[in-house]
Amino acid sequence: MYYYFTPATEHNFMSQHMIPVFKNILSEIVNDLLSPSDIADFNITPITDANGTVIENFDFMHFYKYITYEGLHNSQSYMNNINNNPIELRKHLEYNRNGRNTSKDCQ
Repeated sequence: MYYYFTPATEHNFMSQHMIPVFKNILSEIVNDLLSPSDIADFNITPITDANGTVIENFDFMHFYKYITYEGLHNSQSYMNNINNNPIELRKHLEYNRNGRNTSKDCQ
């Protein structure tokens, strides 16, 4: 990929073609990584805005989307779909914070 893509086109390729693949892989293995009770706990975790207002409850498909955008902050897809939308940007930050700060250990 190094010789074929520039950094900008590489990020766009990743966001357009690989995010769906990554989301699918993560959805297939989550039950192998977390117990049913851990999954249930995540599913009732609120995702809030800066004022603490609940935007939505934790949703694993959204979690997969936002963690797969990590490192693609300069892609056009990220700029259009997340960076330019305050709610999407907040969800991106909150889902990634939940992923990093979890006390859940993989099984």
